[in-house]
Amino acid sequence: MKAGFIAVVGRPNVGKSTLMNKIVNEKVAIVSNKAGTTRDSIKGILTIQDTQYVFIDTPGIHKPKHLLGEHMTNTAISALREVEAVMMVLDGTQEISTGDQFVFDKIMKAPNTPRIAVINKIDLMKDEEIEEKIGEIKAKLGDFHKIVTMSAEYAIGIPKLLEAIDPFLEEGIMYYPEDMYTDMPMYKMIIEIVREKILTRTRDEIPHSIAVEIINVERRENGKDKYDINIYVERDSQKGIVIGKRGALLKAVGTDARKDIETLLEKKIYLNLWVKVKDKWRKKKPFLKEMGYNLDEL
Repeated sequence: MKAGFIAVVGRPNVGKSTLMNKIVNEKVAIVSNKAGTTRDSIKGILTIQDTQYVFIDTPGIHKPKHLLGEHMTNTAISALREVEAVMMVLDGTQEISTGDQFVFDKIMKAPNTPRIAVINKIDLMKDEEIEEKIGEIKAKLGDFHKIVTMSAEYAIGIPKLLEAIDPFLEEGIMYYPEDMYTDMPMYKMIIEIVREKILTRTRDEIPHSIAVEIINVERRENGKDKYDINIYVERDSQKGIVIGKRGALLKAVGTDARKDIETLLEKKIYLNLWVKVKDKWRKKKPFLKEMGYNLDEL
């Protein structure tokens, strides 16, 4: 037996969550094209025969503008401290930016942890562009123990990635049952499903201003369980956008979310969504702690 924890890091919106979902072949982390979708560390577990890979999907590392941003960046950086390897995911279609360099500098705060560079989105690149990207990584960032090319969207390159990780795993240990693919609590998964559906249907500042909380669950022996969920925004204008004209957007979010939650729970439910205004909640420590964000290090 051998197993290990692998931190998945990178700047926002490079495909970290898509990659982890494809690796474990389950919907563990919510995905959208909005930067900052992932707000907490999420574990995705893959067990193949006597080998177990525990991937820790982290929020995109960036220079924070508020307490929530500080929490997200600190969460990602703290994941580097006690892992067997770090995967830095890079968007192969974009030039290496100051944001990528910022992430690499944070990785180097754990200099003895093996580093793997993952060039994502090679389905959109020519062979010569891939070679140029490898050279650019070496010139602009620094040394990695391995450089792996892949496409998260089409699951291309996953065997190569696992092979690159194998030498760094611990011998003689297994952390989770072999049929487990995440350790995320069920209620947290439900909250993330609702948030994902809002992200999919909104734009501009709305995705970053959304918080979701389960406020009540009513179990019914002879009927569908009922879930009451609050959606928090920061301004009245955002509340109107999330509700939509005649409630159309909120209804669509509820329908989409209910279907995914019923698949997750393997049972039918009632889902009630309420939109509330909580002014500047991303900057308010008591509210963030109430929402379950660990701010002890801030």
